[in-house]
Amino acid sequence: MSEFYYNYAGIILPLHIMSTVIWVGAMIGYIVSTYPSIKQIPNEKLMIRTSLRTLRRLFNLILVVSLVLVITGVIIAIGASYADQDPLLATILSTKEALWIFMFFNTVFSFYKVLQAKKSCLASDSGAAKDNVRLISHYLIVINIFLGVIAAYFGMMLRS
Repeated sequence: MSEFYYNYAGIILPLHIMSTVIWVGAMIGYIVSTYPSIKQIPNEKLMIRTSLRTLRRLFNLILVVSLVLVITGVIIAIGASYADQDPLLATILSTKEALWIFMFFNTVFSFYKVLQAKKSCLASDSGAAKDNVRLISHYLIVINIFLGVIAAYFGMMLRS
């Protein structure tokens, strides 16, 4: 695996970094730009439906990007042998992996909340749907942004 990593590091490493940037950047874009714009829609039901469509697309993108991130991350972790080099690097790597795993499960939970919100919206329970959208947009995505920035920082520490 080490030989494979070093032969294709010029592809694997940029792909890994781009996946990180896309995941965290898409969430930041949603929080900073998209969600505030959606909240301006005066019709509450239309606002909720637009939020749900946007979140579904966001999470579909994130799930695909996370698969690329996992595959490239495993190749890098095994190929670069960080765990064999230094106990500190092994700790940083383990922490980074734990953060991304938590982020993935947080994303899956967020997607589940989107499905619950959609079900509530279809049942004409706008209050429950709006609460789920608010939970996702105000807390769950923000947690993922924060953890993603920390994990990216740990990744830079591993490269230096």
